[in-house]
Amino acid sequence: MSRKLWPTTIWLLILLLFVCLSAEKVGAATNELDRISAHAYVLMDADSGQVLKSRNAYMHLPPASMTKLMTLLLALEAIEQGKIKKTDRIIVSKKAASMDGARIYLESGEVMRLNDLLISMVLASANDASVAVAEKLGGSEEIFVKQMNKKAKVIGMQDSSFKNVSGMPDPDHYSSAYDMALLAKYMLANTPILEYSRMKQYTLRSGQFPIYNGNKLLWRYPGADGLKNGYTSKARNCLTATAKRGQLRLIVVVMGCPLKGGQTADTTALLDYGFNHYASTRLMPAGKVFTSVKVNDGDAREVSAIVADEVTAIYPKSQGIAFTCRQDLLDSIDAPVKRGQKLGEMQIIYNGKLLKKVDLLAAANINQLNLWGHIARIPWGYKLVFFIIILLSAIRSFNLRRNQRRMASQSRIKYF
Repeated sequence: MSRKLWPTTIWLLILLLFVCLSAEKVGAATNELDRISAHAYVLMDADSGQVLKSRNAYMHLPPASMTKLMTLLLALEAIEQGKIKKTDRIIVSKKAASMDGARIYLESGEVMRLNDLLISMVLASANDASVAVAEKLGGSEEIFVKQMNKKAKVIGMQDSSFKNVSGMPDPDHYSSAYDMALLAKYMLANTPILEYSRMKQYTLRSGQFPIYNGNKLLWRYPGADGLKNGYTSKARNCLTATAKRGQLRLIVVVMGCPLKGGQTADTTALLDYGFNHYASTRLMPAGKVFTSVKVNDGDAREVSAIVADEVTAIYPKSQGIAFTCRQDLLDSIDAPVKRGQKLGEMQIIYNGKLLKKVDLLAAANINQLNLWGHIARIPWGYKLVFFIIILLSAIRSFNLRRNQRRMASQSRIKYF
């Protein structure tokens, strides 16, 4: 072989080796996910809602006790709105006490605090506790279910239909892996769900009745802190889970895992894939001022536009950080302006694609300008001209009155 061909040959061999190693890594990751047993799954970034991996994401499947996440959401919102308190005591109905499946063996007429019932729903998947909560908040389970379906539409869950509050089998009771991930994302952003779902165990009835969380990831996966597992013979093993490492929080939903413990193994594989291939970076701190918006008739001429919370964004580790931001703001706004009022939004773009939108909010209250405020806003040049005009008018008026008095005095002298 000619010596001139050696450099070219060496570079070709290096390139071939790199391609083979890259293909091996991609193949290993693909094979790892191929072993997932779940009939449907979704791996989602909790911040942006971006789906990183999925299988049958929109297929209608029974969600089993993951249904209780929606039941819990409405209860937590009722607490936030002051409609009910965690410490309120609930009297258990005959219907609630008669529920089959997973339960805490409530008796008709038994009294239990709302917060204990909520914890029982999350940890023990208690069907009887779910019905007791629904009856307290909605008046009946049927009315509460209507509220669940209404809330699902608000969240954007287009492939979900709830017929009960517990997840008991019903041919018209279904959801999808994507919808359950949307529900988890919404709850993580708007409720204290983690205060409940990270609990590993709890005791009821004055410490006499221990219950344990069915989400085994809490013991086995570093960073896992929620949300809810589920099982029925038709739904098989299901799990909606979340874990956070550094600034990156991921959501995983697996549905229809055929083997006991399969939901934990599948979720672990998906979380590993997500954390191995993606990272999150802080783009801007909470309260960062971007620009200002003109305020019409306000006691301040403009108001700062800020982001309320820290802004982070996900990116593939193999591609690195390449974000751009675009602002879409009002040209002006009429007073009064309330602190936190939306002034526009900022779009986070990654490699030319929209990743997420962030609201830009008013940093302060701006009151409407009163009369004296309007006068104070008049430029000094105009004020000086106005003052001179008033002064000249006053002098002229004074001179006119003086001349009139002088002429009147002269007329009286001439008459006498």
